[in-house]
Amino acid sequence: MSKLIDLTGNRYNRLVVIEKDRTEKGVVIWKCLCDCGKITYVRGQNLKSGAVKSCGCLRKDENPSTRHRMSDSRLYRIWASMKSRCYTPSHHSYMNYGGRGIKVFDEWRTIPDQFIEWAMNNGYTDEMTIERIDVDGDYGPDNCTWIPAREQQGNRRSCQYFTYNGMKKNLTDWCDDLGLQYKQIHNRIHKLGWSFERAISEPVHEDKRNKKG
Repeated sequence: MSKLIDLTGNRYNRLVVIEKDRTEKGVVIWKCLCDCGKITYVRGQNLKSGAVKSCGCLRKDENPSTRHRMSDSRLYRIWASMKSRCYTPSHHSYMNYGGRGIKVFDEWRTIPDQFIEWAMNNGYTDEMTIERIDVDGDYGPDNCTWIPAREQQGNRRSCQYFTYNGMKKNLTDWCDDLGLQYKQIHNRIHKLGWSFERAISEPVHEDKRNKKG
């Protein structure tokens, strides 16, 4: 295990490290004082990489109108939707996010400006959509990137990967390669509870029996 490097007293953009606050899942969180006077808590790797540069005030200073128009922006809606998926049980996608233990990085969850600042410094455009690099990991600077919206269609968790005959492909690719109808195979697996092998092997007329066994 590598020795902890003490960041106390170091300046990172607008933030000065006051002290180590806590460790979460092996990641050190540092208590920082922003130039604006606000206290914020940041992961050490995000300080050193520049992913987080302030408590959120930097973006406000660069774009004063953001304070008043933020709730109408696409980025704010992405932030709100991200939180809802992870923390609102009534959200239609909660089962695939919060229901699986997916969380939002504390600094993003509590301060939308932190998320917006990261997004603008890490390739966001209005044609992009947020993507988790590890689909089982949380939303945070270390596990998120921006990709064209059309690319995310093939990366959704609903596009599950299956291994068959030694090859691993997502369901869309398997259906294309085997000449099968995606909707039919998807329903067999997710509605009828069939195994992948059974779903791609049984004749079409078997679906009419609506068997789960």
